[in-house]
Amino acid sequence: MAESVYKTSKIIDGMWNIEEGKVRAFLIEGETRAMLVDTGFGTGDISAEVKSLTDKPVFVVNTHADRDHIGCNDMFDEVYLHPSEYDRYSRTGSHEKKSPLPVWEGDIIDLGRFSFEVILIPGHTPGSIALLERNRRFLISGDSIQSGDIFMFGEGRNLPAYIESLKKLQKLSGCFDTVYASHSNISVRSDIIQELLDGAIKLMRGEISSENLYSPMGADCKLYRCPVAGFLY
Repeated sequence: MAESVYKTSKIIDGMWNIEEGKVRAFLIEGETRAMLVDTGFGTGDISAEVKSLTDKPVFVVNTHADRDHIGCNDMFDEVYLHPSEYDRYSRTGSHEKKSPLPVWEGDIIDLGRFSFEVILIPGHTPGSIALLERNRRFLISGDSIQSGDIFMFGEGRNLPAYIESLKKLQKLSGCFDTVYASHSNISVRSDIIQELLDGAIKLMRGEISSENLYSPMGADCKLYRCPVAGFLY
């Protein structure tokens, strides 16, 4: 049997991270169903990995429609995505183009043991969302909040919108202590949001020098570092 491309570990009771190289998904098991946040690059069978962790029916919520977050979407019958991502979704990857269902700002995803509020945070992409669990005081952030290099170049990226989204999350930061991110360190403290905001504002003002040229996926951009993360811009 081939070795799985995934490495899975429990975060807390009822919640796992599923690592696939440099990206991760999160599985949250409720009382009668389970939610998979993102589906990775699609290099393996994440559906089989999920079935090894829970026997509950699983639905998917995508934080956004970059290809490393939607690669196994077609393995699931029920997939949710903010409608601002629909165009990006239709152009990304090699999907059968099964239409995602809408998830909106302010929606509550009630799993019984867990309850998540959907927060729209455009900037990294137009329809990026975060999922806030107020009772357990954590946030699932997708790519927008992390300690790695945040892609802010190319179609759909918008630095002023990202800054406004960071301000929005900063106002909510008293509601959570921990942020679970899709890249780099799995968890960061909520105070990283203010530091990312400070860095993004300096970047927009031209107050951060670039370290070097960087060419991911054939697109030239520069890497700008603030103390807690980097911006590819």
